[in-house]
Amino acid sequence: MIRVVHVGSPEDARKRLSFLGVSSIDAERLCSELRPFLICMRESDVSRYLLDYLPARGIPTAQWKEKIMFSVSSAEQVDAWMKEGLQAHSALLPVREAIGRYMSRDFVVDCRGRKIRLGGAAPGGSPKIMGILNVTPDSFSDGGKFHSADAAVRHGIAMAEEGADIIDVGGESTRPGSSPVPVDEEIWRVVPVIRELSRKTEALVSVDTTKAAVAREAVAAGACIINDTSAMTDDPEMAGFVAESGCAVVLMHRRGKPSTMQASPSYGSLFDELLDELEERVEAAVRAGVSRERILVDPGIGFGKRLEDNLALHRHLSDLRNLGRPVVFGPSRKSFIGKITGKDPGARVFGTAASVAISAFLGADVLRVHDVPEMRDVVRVAAAIRDGAEC
Repeated sequence: MIRVVHVGSPEDARKRLSFLGVSSIDAERLCSELRPFLICMRESDVSRYLLDYLPARGIPTAQWKEKIMFSVSSAEQVDAWMKEGLQAHSALLPVREAIGRYMSRDFVVDCRGRKIRLGGAAPGGSPKIMGILNVTPDSFSDGGKFHSADAAVRHGIAMAEEGADIIDVGGESTRPGSSPVPVDEEIWRVVPVIRELSRKTEALVSVDTTKAAVAREAVAAGACIINDTSAMTDDPEMAGFVAESGCAVVLMHRRGKPSTMQASPSYGSLFDELLDELEERVEAAVRAGVSRERILVDPGIGFGKRLEDNLALHRHLSDLRNLGRPVVFGPSRKSFIGKITGKDPGARVFGTAASVAISAFLGADVLRVHDVPEMRDVVRVAAAIRDGAEC
């Protein structure tokens, strides 16, 4: 993937380039003339023409590990260069497309005929809230609390009244160390709840499942979003069902299965690997017939991630813009907050608020949370600060 590397300043760029392994000499040349869009390309994606073209226009480049980096001032600058001839156009078109994906901020996602508008250009500009409704006995934070259908429906209605735009109903815990639930049991847990919430609220209803059979019954009951923590890898029938259903789908990055994913996760370069793996899942979905406009992506906080990975996902969340799709972010009450604060899951509301504020400020489009009214206020304030007028 040709990607825009998000850096806030030359100092940020120096740290990032050092981590990536760029030589100090090349890094200093890049940073001394740093432009707003720092581009990273594999050499296999770079034409010989571009390697000659950039230095001729005074654009510093760095080459290492079969990659090349350079920075450009704007999409308009690249557009102007592309007009110089066929060779320039063909060499620079992938760069222009990468900047276009990165700059995408306005998304209208079709959820089985219902539309939800996401991104900074949406009315109000505030991220949407996805309320978590676990109909399980063993979820890490609220397991057993809403295990009965009646209790779950009451809580779902309350979340909708408190401002949840989406209610995400799950019948199988995906906490680290959890085991799969039989299909019939998962259907029995979620379908009555989804049916009632679809009738009694205006919120969009999502089903949190990796099983096509569960998704099929949930959609028949009224779900219009499928939130698949395996990015449609656990069940080979899931992609085909999503394509035919017309539902939106959340593709989440996960390493391993819930039972083993936190055993010893490791990454050479988190964002290179995460973006490559999520891009592959997006393209697999499109090949299966899922419209790109129905796809959302989730970096998978806590799913096969170390503490340092979870923190980096916050700092560099804007890098996910390279996928050109809305970003779902789900830090609510998770263990990385407990490692920092020493608090149990039920006491992590303020730690969650810090995470939600940062991710909303940096561009998350949907925040998946337990504490709906509190996090609704957090995202509204964060978005207002982010989008406030200059003075």
